[in-house]
Amino acid sequence: SKSNSNDGDTIQESEDEKSTRVYFDISIGDDEIGRLVFNLGRSENYLLPKHSENLVKLCSGDLRPIDPRCSYIKCSFKHSPQFVETMPQYRWAHVLDGKGRNAIGQATDRITDPEGMRKCTHKCYGGVYYGLKYDESIYESGVVLTVPLVGQYRGSTSFSIVRVGESPQEWQEKLLLNSAVLGWLESGLEVLQIMARQTRAPPVV
Repeated sequence: SKSNSNDGDTIQESEDEKSTRVYFDISIGDDEIGRLVFNLGRSENYLLPKHSENLVKLCSGDLRPIDPRCSYIKCSFKHSPQFVETMPQYRWAHVLDGKGRNAIGQATDRITDPEGMRKCTHKCYGGVYYGLKYDESIYESGVVLTVPLVGQYRGSTSFSIVRVGESPQEWQEKLLLNSAVLGWLESGLEVLQIMARQTRAPPVV
């Protein structure tokens, strides 16, 4: 298989499936707790290619020699009661805003793809979401990777790891409203659970 790696995130194109995978090596404090691996599918099948390509390039760090801010290295996930599973405020998602410098187009321009969004709109209770259709029979972990399409962080470097399958019935797909599903967690569920249940410090890539 061919891979492109750096000192934090890696990209790998699997020769058997031709699927693109992004990796996040997670630390909490001084402890490395493990790796999250997300499958984005085949690059030629991306439903929102601009958003997916930006995520992939930020993970690979391709533009770091030009702009060190074009990566997720040393970025922290948000850390407050709504991101801790044992707290009543928990929202079944973990959010990383990134450094606000996109890896495609102009670094500070927001990414938009209205035509692509029209082709991958999914209705659920309360509104719509975009990208891949959530299917628990396919995404065994019940965890997907999303990017926001509304709000101040839309079209930029922010992404969320959303635990749809483990969330209460009244949440489920509603957790995906106004965002785009770009991929699903292929391995590292135990790492995500450690992230969700600890209160020591923000998880860091």
